[in-house]
Amino acid sequence: MDMYEQPFYLTAVSHGREFERVLKDRKTFKVHSVFTHAVNLVAGSGFLTILPLGRGCGKDVATVAVSERFSFFALDVSPGDEAGMPASCSLWLGEKTVIDFSGSKGWRSPLEAVNCLHTIGDENMAVLESALASKHNDSVFSRGFKFNVNSEPAACGGVIEDIRRTLLENDREGLEKALAGVIGFGPGLTPSGDDLVLGISLARSVFGTPWRSKGSIWEACVRRNLHKTSDLSAFFINRALEGCAHETVERALVYVLTGEPGEAKDAVGRLLSVGATSGCDIGLGIYLALNWQRRYAWCSKGW
Repeated sequence: MDMYEQPFYLTAVSHGREFERVLKDRKTFKVHSVFTHAVNLVAGSGFLTILPLGRGCGKDVATVAVSERFSFFALDVSPGDEAGMPASCSLWLGEKTVIDFSGSKGWRSPLEAVNCLHTIGDENMAVLESALASKHNDSVFSRGFKFNVNSEPAACGGVIEDIRRTLLENDREGLEKALAGVIGFGPGLTPSGDDLVLGISLARSVFGTPWRSKGSIWEACVRRNLHKTSDLSAFFINRALEGCAHETVERALVYVLTGEPGEAKDAVGRLLSVGATSGCDIGLGIYLALNWQRRYAWCSKGW
């Protein structure tokens, strides 16, 4: 760097536990991708994300004190640039940008407050259902889907019905085939199919730990299909299988499960506003998983 060229400084406000790999272990990542409101870092199969403060945090996320109107393209950071901490509390992105972590606070997941769930309330499920129904055109999967919290959840045929049926029949081969048509389906780094699977997986993870069992066909079949999508999207799905996601997703799930209807409505609204279709697809996945749990207790039967 030219001795007369000053670096661009940002201040980190909060960070998830996985950022300790950089902060304490001095592990070097590389810049994976840069977007208007996000920078993704990668090391092997692990990813970290830097977001503006208003976008929320997460286990693999750090937030910095810039407004959502700020563009990360202004940082002159490019894919392949190194990201490491040669000095205490200073994360360098390439040669021109440094993020100061000296005042950053550790982030805690909203899901940590969810314990001993036995029922899923009708009122908050109706809130989620209503929000999804009002935005049904925003998700390719919800078109033609019959939203009715008091009746059998079916999709008039199609891949969602295939997933539900093969789960009920404990049909590993059929489920894997159904998921093969979903994972990686759609454009972008997080395709619509991946977002749907992420929502289902995260909601399932809250009800105990069946995903740790080798006999659980959902987790096994999802993981066997992750090669069909991008490394970044596969990473997010794996995190959901382990019980964590971005704060906006976790908070929506928490309030649907434990909050007042007004809280659930606000949290679901924020989720469904994420991206062009991502929030709606994740929300539909959460809805399906919770409805299946209410009807079939699928999260505790090894499916």
